[in-house]
Amino acid sequence: MRANSGLFRRTVAVGALSVSGLTLVTLTPTSAAGTVWDNASRVSASAASVSPLSGVNVLGWGFDEPWAITADGTHVWVANRGKSVTEISASTGTLVKVIRGARYGLNGSLSITSAGAHIWVANPNGQSVTELSASTGDLVKVIRGSSYGFHDPWAVTTDGTDIWVTNASSVTELSASTGALVRVIRGSSYGFDDPDSVTSDGTHIWVVNDGNSVTELSASTGALVKVISGSNYDFDGPSGITVASTHIWVANTDGQSVTEFPAS
Repeated sequence: MRANSGLFRRTVAVGALSVSGLTLVTLTPTSAAGTVWDNASRVSASAASVSPLSGVNVLGWGFDEPWAITADGTHVWVANRGKSVTEISASTGTLVKVIRGARYGLNGSLSITSAGAHIWVANPNGQSVTELSASTGDLVKVIRGSSYGFHDPWAVTTDGTDIWVTNASSVTELSASTGALVRVIRGSSYGFDDPDSVTSDGTHIWVVNDGNSVTELSASTGALVKVISGSNYDFDGPSGITVASTHIWVANTDGQSVTEFPAS
């Protein structure tokens, strides 16, 4: 189920930290269920000095509706819907840089993935995909144009060779090494219906559809393998998908459940 950016799904509690006379607002999750937030530490705003709270970094990090996250082994990359990407050191948790500016084409970014030397960001509001250098954070290119078939590009993943981007009723395949278009996959037989998430096991591509189904594609050819649906799968507002060993796992937002099935 595609998220409504105008709705908040959690109740939050606001805490305050005083650091060198500057008050910072912090929100810290404590509920595993994700329904209630509270402060990890309660600190008086008038305190003269405060020990840093692990994992709490607020101002200057560029976080603006952080929506998606990935890692390349060295850095952690956070896609913010507010037209930026935050790069963090994976070993220390310190800020490396905030990537923003019109030339990057970041616009309502909802998904991000790492593929070798590059970082790929899907921009549904910009009808584009942004490619960054994983080593420097520099812009490689902004990929856009009617030939790519981008229409509300929502989710992005890689199989190690190519980049796969979901659109409202299609999937765009790009070369991970060059960014060149490989193909646009579309047609009623694929069952694409506002896909929310996509993943790969290296051999197949798995696309979660809003219409309570999962589309399986061949990673090598893009050909349809099957559309998986039916009451026995209990898909109910599926919104997330991942691969673990030989099984596929699907998160069902409306059904408050997870569906597991074999990858082959």
